[in-house]
Amino acid sequence: MDEFRDLNKDTRRRNLRRRKKKRDAARILLTVGIALVILLGIGIALSVIIKKNHETPTTPEVIKTTDPEDATTEAPPTKETLPEEFADILKTAETYAAMYDYEKAVAYVKEQVPAYEQSETLKDFINSCNAKRSQLLVWNSGNNSNITHVFFHTLVVDEDIAWTCYKRDDYNQVMTTVDEFNEIIRQMYDAGYVLIHLSDMASIKKMEDGTECMTYNPIYLPAGKKPFVLSIDDTSYYEYMINTGCATKLIVGKDGRIQNEMAKYKVDSYGNLVTDANGAPVVESVEYGSFDVIPLLNDFVEAHPDFSYRGAKGTCALTGYNGILGYKTSEIAYGAGDPAWPSAYEYKCVNIEQERKDAARVAEAIKATGWKFASHTWGHMDMGTVVDRSTGAIVAERFTRDTEWWMNEVSPLIGGTDIIIFAFGADIGTWRNYPENGEAYLYLKSKGFDYYCNVDSSVHAWVQLSKTAGGTGYLRTGRRNLDGTYMYKALVAMKNHELTGEEIKESADVSDLFDVLKVFSRKRPLPVPNVRVPEGMDPYSVY
Repeated sequence: MDEFRDLNKDTRRRNLRRRKKKRDAARILLTVGIALVILLGIGIALSVIIKKNHETPTTPEVIKTTDPEDATTEAPPTKETLPEEFADILKTAETYAAMYDYEKAVAYVKEQVPAYEQSETLKDFINSCNAKRSQLLVWNSGNNSNITHVFFHTLVVDEDIAWTCYKRDDYNQVMTTVDEFNEIIRQMYDAGYVLIHLSDMASIKKMEDGTECMTYNPIYLPAGKKPFVLSIDDTSYYEYMINTGCATKLIVGKDGRIQNEMAKYKVDSYGNLVTDANGAPVVESVEYGSFDVIPLLNDFVEAHPDFSYRGAKGTCALTGYNGILGYKTSEIAYGAGDPAWPSAYEYKCVNIEQERKDAARVAEAIKATGWKFASHTWGHMDMGTVVDRSTGAIVAERFTRDTEWWMNEVSPLIGGTDIIIFAFGADIGTWRNYPENGEAYLYLKSKGFDYYCNVDSSVHAWVQLSKTAGGTGYLRTGRRNLDGTYMYKALVAMKNHELTGEEIKESADVSDLFDVLKVFSRKRPLPVPNVRVPEGMDPYSVY
């Protein structure tokens, strides 16, 4: 037994020694393997570095130096990638340049990016602006007496409604459709016309002797471009326009853009407006979009900035008796009333204060897009009936009362204006200069009006400048009505000349602006009222 016990002990010792040797061998193999892996990694890294050192270095995407004059070698040209904020600045500056305001474009870049010289892109842009600016010409050598002034009323959106509603004949005469307007603007753009303001034509300047006088301004445009002035009348969206195929209000959309609201009002089986308990018309549905001159022209200039001279758009002429811009802002009409305005409306459920705040906010937004405002008199008054036009004397109290109402109820909402566009195309004088001591002119001048506009479609342009009348002078222009009447007259005159070779007296001519055959709506009912069609001529043959 002892022998077997000793044998087992020896066997166990031998087994233990063998296991120990195996463990030691495994440790040695593992250590060697790890060492080999490390050496292999070092070798690969060294080979990459050696290879990298023998390759041609790549050119960085953007190369900037703090002082280009200190560079000893000229870097190869690269395409510069502007930082995002610089790209936005450049986009704004490019819009200024497209509108021929190169000086403003350059100043804007330098103001926003003082270190602009470190950017080849910005330097190239500034050099391009300076080069283009040097090529501008003073239009007509500084004589702005033959700049045309065109105007529109509220546009017809839905012709099917407009040409069948109770206002059909009126609209057919004095309104233009959305499609007609868009085509007119497109053709005038293609012909090289550029929008300017009346204040671009002339402004009051201080002379060397310290006096001030109305003086023509130089208008700098490229060769082939022609300035023109645009205005719109009655942007008030009157109550009589409800459900007649036109927009009903101007608003600021959620995206901050100027839009129209086009509301459809509920009517009963007899066609009468349905009203609520307060007497307010019930709205059935509302549509939003660009349905009138202001948003449509804004859209066009955004796509074609070279259609605008230094950001100019048009002038919007406002009355006050139905409020402005689609808002019921008149205290006289919708509030306490006034004995001198017996036709004050029964519609008294308006929060006039809120309407005034909303209208003022929209007016400010419209001005921010490049528009200006003008008086169209408060009650759409024919000033030719309350003034002796030959002497300029005021002959009726309504003249001053209407002006005061406009100054009190409309002017504060639009931030004031120095432009008056007479209603009915009338004027306070004849074609001669306003009398130096003319009562009506001096009164309007005292209210801050320096620009006076009537209607005269007999010529392509009618401009009158007086340097010192009333102290500092005025600018006066005749406007051309691009509406159904004027365009149909042009078509009739063209057809009559084609048939007979004769000219029609007092005919209209729009050939300097656009091709009326491509503009005039075939949906219009003809003949347009109050347009004389030669005997025997088919009213529809003008097409």
